[in-house]
Amino acid sequence: MADSRSSRQFRLLAAVIIAIVATVVDGASVVQAETGVSDGEILIGGSGALSGPLGVVGEDVRHGVELYVKALNDAGGIHGRKVRTIYYDDHGRPDRAVANTQKLVEQDGVFAIVASQGTVPVVATLDYLERSRIPLLFPQQGSPVVRGRRFVFSGMALFDRQARLIVDYLVGQRHVKTVAALYQDDPYGKSFRTFFENDLHRHGLRLVAAEAVKPVTTDVYAQVTALRAANPEVTLLAVTPGAGTQALKDRLKIGWTGSLMVVVGPFADERYVSVAGTAADGVEGLVLWPDPLASDLPGVKRYREHLAKYFPRNEPTRASLSGYVAAMLFAEAATRAGRSLTRDGLITALESLKQWDGGVLPPISIGPDHETQKHGLWVRLENARFKVLTDWLRAP
Repeated sequence: MADSRSSRQFRLLAAVIIAIVATVVDGASVVQAETGVSDGEILIGGSGALSGPLGVVGEDVRHGVELYVKALNDAGGIHGRKVRTIYYDDHGRPDRAVANTQKLVEQDGVFAIVASQGTVPVVATLDYLERSRIPLLFPQQGSPVVRGRRFVFSGMALFDRQARLIVDYLVGQRHVKTVAALYQDDPYGKSFRTFFENDLHRHGLRLVAAEAVKPVTTDVYAQVTALRAANPEVTLLAVTPGAGTQALKDRLKIGWTGSLMVVVGPFADERYVSVAGTAADGVEGLVLWPDPLASDLPGVKRYREHLAKYFPRNEPTRASLSGYVAAMLFAEAATRAGRSLTRDGLITALESLKQWDGGVLPPISIGPDHETQKHGLWVRLENARFKVLTDWLRAP
């Protein structure tokens, strides 16, 4: 009986020792950690449209993440660990986004998904990531369905917040009374239309006209003609760049100059809007990031310095700046979480951010909604560049 008791005590002691003592291999201490975190590395990744209609945006977001990571690793990494990235092309398709995300989690073993891109593709991965308890950090998408989820932290102002910023500015400050919309006939465009209508109702207004555009077409002549007949003061363009640039050209073709064209979402980018040439002159819109070429904010200056050092052939863009900030936020949280990095610790660290200033956006405080961005800048296109017309606008 005594021998049996001694044997059990020995096994218990051995288990305790194994649990608390690190294994030494070749003189290096190997500490148990989360998948994607080794003694010398943290692995992150994402999925985005690296080709196709929004491939330029997806590539820029990826390059922005990799840009900050290169600078971070050269400075010593995070608690001595270097960050490594893996990004896959989903062509903007939700089925490919799901397959890519599963590969990142199950085969590559990433610690977190950072800066995935595209509203429909990102939303398609939510259930899988939540079941897997994998953090989805700062995705470049705007659907409010991500709000308040434990494992998700948004990477841009969500569509309902953007709509409120736009409507409150146009109606509240510019005293606009009649608004129409050209919107994409998919979850992205439909949600924007709904949010516009909701915010107009708060001001006692409604959309005087709304025309849908199929996602795969750039033939919008009939819709533009119909919108002109409604004679709105403002026409909102909640469409992808191909349909948007064609709409601007068509309105010039029919001599429709009496409505202010307002761009939102992925179309609110000089590279896309300016493709319409003179038809884009005077277009206005909401952008979520400072001018990457001209801003004198310290974080944007640092971004340009890093770009010149690591990717000298790349032009500064808002999309790559967004990826850069996403990687910066990840690094800040992972640093706060300490050497014993876990996913729960990372989430706790992110939730601790109060008035954090990365030198690019207004100071960030993350609350229960897990939103990182609640601001936007109003701009007007002049000589193929957006000129900022306001200070940071904020939507409650």
